[in-house]
Amino acid sequence: MRQNLIFLGGEDVSSRIEISKKFMELGYNINIIGTEKEDKFIKNGINYQKYNFSREFTIFDDLKSIIKLRNILKEQPDNTIVHAFDTKPTLFLPFASFGLDNIKVSRTITGMGRIFTEESIKNRVLKRVYNTLQKGIKSKVDFTVFQNSDDAKYFDDKSLTSENKSTIVKSSGIDLKKFTTSIDKKKVERLKNELNINRNRKTFILVSRMVKQKGILTYLKSAKICHQEGYKYNFLLVGQLDTDKSITLEEIQEYSKYVKYLGRREDIKELLALSDIFVLPTYYREGVPRVLLEASAMGLGLITTNMPGCKDVVIDEYNGKLISIKSERDLASKMIYMAEDKKLDIYKQNSQKKVKEFDLGVVVQGYDKVYKRIQNVESTTI
Repeated sequence: MRQNLIFLGGEDVSSRIEISKKFMELGYNINIIGTEKEDKFIKNGINYQKYNFSREFTIFDDLKSIIKLRNILKEQPDNTIVHAFDTKPTLFLPFASFGLDNIKVSRTITGMGRIFTEESIKNRVLKRVYNTLQKGIKSKVDFTVFQNSDDAKYFDDKSLTSENKSTIVKSSGIDLKKFTTSIDKKKVERLKNELNINRNRKTFILVSRMVKQKGILTYLKSAKICHQEGYKYNFLLVGQLDTDKSITLEEIQEYSKYVKYLGRREDIKELLALSDIFVLPTYYREGVPRVLLEASAMGLGLITTNMPGCKDVVIDEYNGKLISIKSERDLASKMIYMAEDKKLDIYKQNSQKKVKEFDLGVVVQGYDKVYKRIQNVESTTI
């Protein structure tokens, strides 16, 4: 009998489409539940159901979301595994499935989120609420997957998971073959001309939502420092402005003399292909940042913060450099160091070696073992 598997997420649940296809190839019946429009899922032949939730903590709206989710889960066949990703869905699922014998609950902790990013009275209170909720639902969770060892250790130290019901599967995976193929070299050359890229200088790039915690201002200030010290590299900034958590367009434009802001783009592979070094000065508690994997797959040198998830991808002096958080001086010095280092080509080669650990096939194998363990059968060899 084919195993029924549902991936549950939020506004970026379409990022589970590729892994869904892999599991369909293994014989799983796949459904996805999320808050996105259905177009992408229909196009890829994947069953999809929509629900809604607020990104903020709102008791009334959250209860409505849980009830809606519960109604969807009631209709699922027996022994359906529902695997949730992202903070709110991983909290909603155990509550929504309470008392439903047809559902097995699995989840991935894709980082610890904003409340673990900065110290404040509000965040200290929210951490206590978070820990209390996690303790309350741990008996309802059949299995927990962590993307890095720091998050796994936190849950273990706080007794937030049941014994022998967790493991680490690094990242959500990246399809290396698909990501690195079909690069249009002529398009890359056109982009260099359109963006007025100086071909005699190294090119740095940061791709992210324009959120404060991603270190956007640190990057902008560091680029200015490099220019002031005579290192006039090409600096690119790519990504959409977010909600009230965004860096404003006015703030970005203050640095337009040093950094080209390109906004949201669909040609990320080509932009990475024309770049030399990828920068992510984040201090947001992520699982494993996908952008670091994409940059690695494209063979870029990497600079990122010494944060959980980031340091799982970047090994200092192997495929890049680790920096202190919120330190534009440290970032500027490391950018100059890497751009002027004769070993940059070695860093790039090592990036492509390291990223193989995060290949989608490796991740699928890890999850397949989890699902077979939940159902108490031997894992499939992939």
